[in-house]
Amino acid sequence: MTRSYDQSCPAARALDVVGGRWSLLIVRELLLGPRRYTDLVTGLPGIGPNVLAERLRALRKAGILSQVKLPPPASSAVYELTELGTAMRPVLDELTRWGMRLPTSPRPGDTFRLSWVLGCLRASFRPEEASGVRETYEFRVDGDTFHLRVDDGALDIQNGSATDPVCAITTDLGSFLAIGARLVDIEDAVARGLAKLEGELPAAARVVAILGAHPEATGGRHGIVGAVGATFRPDHALGIRETYEFVVGDLVFHARVDDGTVEMDLGPAPDAVATIVTDLGTFLQLGVGSLPLEDALSAQVIEVSGDPEAGLRMADAFGVVRADRTAAAS
Repeated sequence: MTRSYDQSCPAARALDVVGGRWSLLIVRELLLGPRRYTDLVTGLPGIGPNVLAERLRALRKAGILSQVKLPPPASSAVYELTELGTAMRPVLDELTRWGMRLPTSPRPGDTFRLSWVLGCLRASFRPEEASGVRETYEFRVDGDTFHLRVDDGALDIQNGSATDPVCAITTDLGSFLAIGARLVDIEDAVARGLAKLEGELPAAARVVAILGAHPEATGGRHGIVGAVGATFRPDHALGIRETYEFVVGDLVFHARVDDGTVEMDLGPAPDAVATIVTDLGTFLQLGVGSLPLEDALSAQVIEVSGDPEAGLRMADAFGVVRADRTAAAS
């Protein structure tokens, strides 16, 4: 039975309804459109079936969501937000914006879903960048399809295909993150085979400009070299004086660490104590914490040469998740 704060306060009453564990995350999933029970199980890794069923019942009772049956040929039951539930969109957006300001420290065992990235896209959307734009864009990422509809400064993100996209971009998760983070130009990504584009290239560039990371996301530094430099953790590199080399596809750059400071530069390093060689997708997954270093090594999608201990120091200095790290107590 859900406990109440028993306070005559709008904030307390709201928390009586959605303050329980998983409740807001269920709303997060449904903001992208109707979902089947199995879709919610997939989108909420870690939730038990009894807990999910109880939260769905409570949210239905509170008028936050409803259960409907789709018309043929689907004829399946789905959950969808009511008008009251949809009104929570700005609440989730503000919570996401606030969460994006917290220090990033992925923990071993953390999971990662494309739908969670979509919430970040909606939260970081800048209406002023989309003034006068009325277009729909479709993305197909590792088998998942969603679309974005921009309407003169307003944004709607939904699961599934679009009926009238000006362009459709097909890619993998790592390349999608790289393009969105402005580490790879969309035209370059298409030319290098990292993404497939159907439709207009100017429209694809437009959606990246509207939704992609802005210079402050990497401390004013541009491209993948700047972004890697922005992940550097000075407190994890005190007393270390070493140079590390990165080979990501056909891009080579290095980082020179000197007692808590770092200098990033293009090109190979003649005095590198460790070199990491991988593809862009794997590199991005390591960077966002969705792929632990040991898993990448065992899958042979990454190669680390040189001093093994230096390689571990490099990973620690740049925030790469290690599977043997002890997760923070929940």
